[in-house]
Amino acid sequence: MQPHCTIDARRYRAVLFDLDGVITDTMRFHYEAFHKAFERLGLDVKSLDIYTHEGMPSMKLGRALVEEYGASVSDEELKKTVDEKRELYRQMAEGNIRAYPGVPETLAMLRENGVKLALVTGSNRRSVTKVVEEAGLTGMFDAIVTGEDTERGKPFPDPYLKGMDKLGADKAYSVVVENAPMGIKAAKAAGVDYVIAVTTTLPEQYFKDADDIMPSFADLGDCLAKRIEASSGG
Repeated sequence: MQPHCTIDARRYRAVLFDLDGVITDTMRFHYEAFHKAFERLGLDVKSLDIYTHEGMPSMKLGRALVEEYGASVSDEELKKTVDEKRELYRQMAEGNIRAYPGVPETLAMLRENGVKLALVTGSNRRSVTKVVEEAGLTGMFDAIVTGEDTERGKPFPDPYLKGMDKLGADKAYSVVVENAPMGIKAAKAAGVDYVIAVTTTLPEQYFKDADDIMPSFADLGDCLAKRIEASSGG
């Protein structure tokens, strides 16, 4: 698959990124933690289950999984299982968090060009702070929205509306970068003008509603650099 790279990069003044699977290579830890924790409930959770629901707060994702598998699980038992998942994720990710190639350079380039940056994720603030710090990206984002900051998470528009509000950004001049269908739906529902999907966890067929598709963050970074240079007459 070739990157499409159709974005008019100079038009946009804000870029809002999902975290896991976009900025950091951490979705595999989330899947492995969900799989192991939910085995206790007798559920054999598949990677596709997690990747297609990614972006939802963990409790809501857990409830969706339970319902899809037709299991009967109380709220108390589900909370216990999700808490176990979070602890497993913490153990798996500890010391193993890495930003995707090209992330630091691309964020720096966008900031140098006056573009405001936000991180919009369904993860809790404690986890997000740890991931950003370990990935070496502290201070790179002008705003961070976590699963604790809105009543409704992705696929509802609230997280991206909150992110644009924090940035003081106009949706007509904003871009979202996502790797999950739930996130694409949230961005579109928020009226974001341009939505880019990166196929780090799911193939292109899952992103029919995206305006552009890239196979990796490195390809996205190269595209933005070329488009910004071209539009500035470089």
